[in-house]
Amino acid sequence: MKSLFEVKTIESDWKPPFKKNTYTNEFAADQGEAFDRITGNGNDEPIFEILESAGDRVKVRYSRLFTIKEPDERCGKDKTVWLIRGMEQPLSYLWGEKGVTKKITFKGIVTPEPSTQGE
Repeated sequence: MKSLFEVKTIESDWKPPFKKNTYTNEFAADQGEAFDRITGNGNDEPIFEILESAGDRVKVRYSRLFTIKEPDERCGKDKTVWLIRGMEQPLSYLWGEKGVTKKITFKGIVTPEPSTQGE
C-alpha cells in the first residue's frame, strides 16, 4: 500500500523584491520509493524516501542538501524523521539561487480501488 504525502514548496528570493512562490504537490509512494526532486546548482536528486511505515506514522529519509527546521525527538541524526499523520514537517535548502523550504505532511495510507474486470 502506498503512503500519501502533501509537499508544499516555498521558493524565496535572496534579494529585493524578495518574491516568494508557493507550490503544493501530492505524492503517493511505496516503502523504498523516492519522491520529489531538487534540481539546480549541479544537484539532481530525490528529496524523500520512505524507509518504514507504521500505521499513523512513516519514517522518511531526506536529502543531504536539506536540514530540519526545529528538530525534535522524531528526527534522527542520519537524515531521517518520523512523520506523524497530519503533522507538517518543514525542511530548508539554503544553498541555491533561491531559499527553498519544503513542508511535508503525511496524509495517510492510500488503499487501492478494486479493479473491475470485463469493462
